[in-house]
Amino acid sequence: MRLHMQSDASYLTRSHGRSVAGGIAYLGNDDPTEINGAIVAFSSVIPNVMASIGEAEYAAAFMTGQLGAGLRKTLQDLGYPQPPTIILVDNKVAHGIASNTIEPKRTKSIDMQFHWLRNRVQLQEFIIVWRKGVYNLADFFTKALSVKDHHTTMPFLVRVPFAFPSPPTHRARRTAAWRARLSLSCP
Repeated sequence: MRLHMQSDASYLTRSHGRSVAGGIAYLGNDDPTEINGAIVAFSSVIPNVMASIGEAEYAAAFMTGQLGAGLRKTLQDLGYPQPPTIILVDNKVAHGIASNTIEPKRTKSIDMQFHWLRNRVQLQEFIIVWRKGVYNLADFFTKALSVKDHHTTMPFLVRVPFAFPSPPTHRARRTAAWRARLSLSCP
C-alpha cells in the first residue's frame, strides 16, 4: 500500500489576486496513475498573493506535501512504512523548483515556507513528478470543469458500485401491493 498525491493550482481566480490550491491523496501500488479511490482531497485559497502560475503551483505542491507528511506518519504508525511519496504536478516550473533543477536566484521572491517541500524532496520523503495537466485529478478541486469533464473525473474520485438497486417507482409499489392483496384473498 503506497501513498500517491496530485496537486494543482488555479492562478488569480479569486478576489484580491488570490489563487486556489487543490490536492488529492490516494493509496495504490507502485504505479501512481492507478487510482484506488481518494482518501483525502482538499481545495483551499492560498493565503499569499502569487507572482506567477509557477509559484502558485509550487505553493499547491507545498500544501499537498504538508498533507502528505501527516498521512505518511499515520500510515507508518499503522504498519505501512512508506517509500518516497510521489506528488504529481502539471507545471514544469513547480517541478523544477521542488526538484532543485531551476537556478535559485530566479526563485528568491517565493515565500520561504514553500521551500519546505524542496527540503523534503532532498530528504527523499517526496518525489515530484511532472505529468500533463489533462491527467491531473486535482484540477477538479481548483477549476470549474465542463459537465463532460466532471462526469469523466467522478469515477476516479468516488468508488460507487456499478449495479445498485434504484428506488421503486410508484407503479412498482402499486403492483407489489396488488400482488400482496391477491395472495391474501386466494386460499
